[in-house]
Amino acid sequence: MPTFINLSDPLAGLYIDRFTDRRHLWLVFRATNIYRLVLASLLLAAFALDEQSRLFGKQDPRLFLGAALAYLILAIIAIAGSYWRWPRLFIQAHGQMLVDLIVLTVIINASGGLSSSLNSLLIAAVAANGILLPMISALLAAAMGFFLLISSWLVDRWHYAELLARQERGPGGWEGFWTQLNNTTDDWVRLGVLGAVLFAAAGLTHALAERARRGEALARQRTWELLEIAELNQGIIRHLQNGVVVVDAMHQIQLINDTAREWLGALDAVPGSGLEQVSPPLAYGLKRWLCEGSVEVFPFRPAEHRPELIPRFTRLSGRQAANVLILLEDSDQTAMQLQQIKLAALGRLTAGIAHEIRNPLTAISHAAQLLEESASASASTSDQRLAQIVHDNVKRANRIISDVLDLARRERVKPERLELAPWLELFREEFLRGLDHPAPEWRQSVESADLAILFDPHQLRQVLWNLCANACQHGVQSGATAYLELHAGRESSYERPFLEVRDAGPGIPPENVSHLFEPFFTTRARGTGLGLYLARELCEANRAQLQYVPVAKSGSCFRITFVHPSPVSEMD
Repeated sequence: MPTFINLSDPLAGLYIDRFTDRRHLWLVFRATNIYRLVLASLLLAAFALDEQSRLFGKQDPRLFLGAALAYLILAIIAIAGSYWRWPRLFIQAHGQMLVDLIVLTVIINASGGLSSSLNSLLIAAVAANGILLPMISALLAAAMGFFLLISSWLVDRWHYAELLARQERGPGGWEGFWTQLNNTTDDWVRLGVLGAVLFAAAGLTHALAERARRGEALARQRTWELLEIAELNQGIIRHLQNGVVVVDAMHQIQLINDTAREWLGALDAVPGSGLEQVSPPLAYGLKRWLCEGSVEVFPFRPAEHRPELIPRFTRLSGRQAANVLILLEDSDQTAMQLQQIKLAALGRLTAGIAHEIRNPLTAISHAAQLLEESASASASTSDQRLAQIVHDNVKRANRIISDVLDLARRERVKPERLELAPWLELFREEFLRGLDHPAPEWRQSVESADLAILFDPHQLRQVLWNLCANACQHGVQSGATAYLELHAGRESSYERPFLEVRDAGPGIPPENVSHLFEPFFTTRARGTGLGLYLARELCEANRAQLQYVPVAKSGSCFRITFVHPSPVSEMD
């Protein structure tokens, strides 16, 4: 059954290390068994091809053949067990150790014992087992191999003494056995050397294998740490507020984050895409920068409803020297941040001043009303007109103060998922009931009945009320009925919902477009200049964008581009 590891688990690295260690040990075990399979096949081939001289199995050919065949079959079974992984590796490795020691001792004894050239096979087997087995098991394998060699040699000396006795060439029994032991000094030396080599091979291979495993574990740990750092860097770059694009010498994109995709309107841009296809203006700016060096970089707008971007080009260093890093900044956002810094202190000051001014304005308004009531019969028309002017300007000052205090006391955003079609219908009814002038010609359309947005409903009502009121006041041709159209849909590139408020008025002069959202900018004598500024502030607090979209013929259009209505997240 496959093993699945949750990478979000804090212990995922440890699990992966253990899983990799087990997988590596199974591969080593399988490789050693393939070696055993090849060795058994070579021994059988040599036995079959060398029938006359019998270099292998000359002492007991049938025993050699049987042992080699058994070794071949057991190697095949062990290879199959390494794929099944049953029984567990610890049991299979110790079982294979016993098979190696017993079968190879039999093969060596059948080929001449200590004088055989196959003694080195036992050394290789002990070394191979030292790779997988613990130190105690590896030393035990060396001891068992040495014990089996001595035992087979002693049995061979006993049979040789009995053979001499039957041929009446020497004494038999224990006397002949001890005589053979005393006459085989060279064999004792061979046994001593072979035993020392067995223990040295077991200890040395186990130490080298442990060092290799520790080195591999350390390398995996470092690799895991590097992967975590790379993933962290990718996450940081992906969620940067600025757009990041890296291109190579062929102007092929190597890296692009989500912000750059959204700003450039190229959600399908992936590493390997050409910069020319993703954003021709940006590709042109890069070519100019490469040709002219420190050339002045001009902002560009990927689309009419998208923010104006300022590109910054920088060459990378080191092995990435051929690549160019492109940083994209939203010029509107940069200007807005500077403006926010300036207005932060000013807002606190004006909020305090506005609160203090409201008290005397209340007194002035009350006095003006009393003056109108007391002088309504006896005062002249001019005096009544002057009292009305005082009263109207007090109302205007109060309205300005209310707008300023609304900016200073802006409540925490509470976004909700709103079905736009029914919500707009309720808003239309409420707006038309609240008008103190003739109702406009109203049209509204929603491309999809299930179109939903993510916005604070109270703040959305404030924004739309301001935009619709402006359209009814400014978007009217002389002598004509006001025309108001609300159109909602989705952007084709990013699937973000939008809402447009259009009118059929004379439009906005080009010289005033850049000042539309500045505080206290107005073209009306009685305007406060805070309506559009407050509307944009509320939109940005809800992660939406409010923009003026030029209209080809006549009229004006303001577009609200909402955030994608994913599950509600916490907003500040």
